[in-house]
Amino acid sequence: MFAEVDVFISNYTLVDPEVYQLWVDGCSSCDAVQILHQRGVTQQTGASLELVASDVLDHYRTYSLLERLLHNPPKLEEQLAFQIEPQTRKLLIEKYYEFDNAVIRELLGKKLSSRHRKDLDEVGEKTGILLKSCRRQFDNVKRVFKVVEEMQGSVVQNIRNNFLLSEDLAK
Repeated sequence: MFAEVDVFISNYTLVDPEVYQLWVDGCSSCDAVQILHQRGVTQQTGASLELVASDVLDHYRTYSLLERLLHNPPKLEEQLAFQIEPQTRKLLIEKYYEFDNAVIRELLGKKLSSRHRKDLDEVGEKTGILLKSCRRQFDNVKRVFKVVEEMQGSVVQNIRNNFLLSEDLAK
């Protein structure tokens, strides 16, 4: 009785921007594999569907581990567990904190409470955005607001400093 195990060891954390975007958008790993297959990844790379699925699962596990660090971007910069290139770190943070205008319009003016978080399925239905992505956006807005609400100075600059975001996204 032998178990088959896939192992990959690397110095640098590899981030596939296309797979990361699917993860941020709230796609399940199975859905991500199907989307990549429809986009022709298996034909372009010559990889089997099983290999693509294994790669996507590996990326999704990495992103799940990184997510708690993305909640506090300066921690992502300081941590030693993942070796991440500066431009990759910037991509991870910017994409994680990006938002859909339709979702934000639904959230603005509402108290960012757990009761409203439970109603995000309605926001998802109304906007056509996956529930997981709506929750990420809600939690990000709530997190940013909590950090900067009592701070003195420019709100945009405080957001940039505490979340390492570009000026456009901070605005």
